[in-house]
Amino acid sequence: MRLLHYISLIFIFSIFLSANNDTDLSIENNSTKEKDDESFLSLLEYGKMLYNNPRGIPCSKCHGKAGEGGKKIAKYYDKHQNIKLLRSSNIRNFSLEELTASLKNQYRKNGKRKRHKIMPMYYMTKQEILAIFTYLKSNRDR
Repeated sequence: MRLLHYISLIFIFSIFLSANNDTDLSIENNSTKEKDDESFLSLLEYGKMLYNNPRGIPCSKCHGKAGEGGKKIAKYYDKHQNIKLLRSSNIRNFSLEELTASLKNQYRKNGKRKRHKIMPMYYMTKQEILAIFTYLKSNRDR
């Protein structure tokens, strides 16, 4: 009986995945203001929601309401024992590729992949990253 229950759950889940598999993630094909027929939220609304309340620390906590950055994250001492401030970066002008690398903690320095020491890693889908990118893009002129 239990096996039948698990098989039916897997079957339902696979139908759900196949129905959502043809999603186009290009920014040009997604309306930022209008809701499409199948979604409850627009991409812009979804991005704002994720930016302010993701699964973990909100982006706005460090990067500000609109991604402008400049917030104090921590004080530290440099190698000469001078006090320094660590401030968040402005992420409004990030490209989709830069934002994806940041959220997946995949920075490149001198052609080598390097983990970021401060930015937490978020396990987001391409659609979620695109939604946050759309929200940040709408805030560029503020």
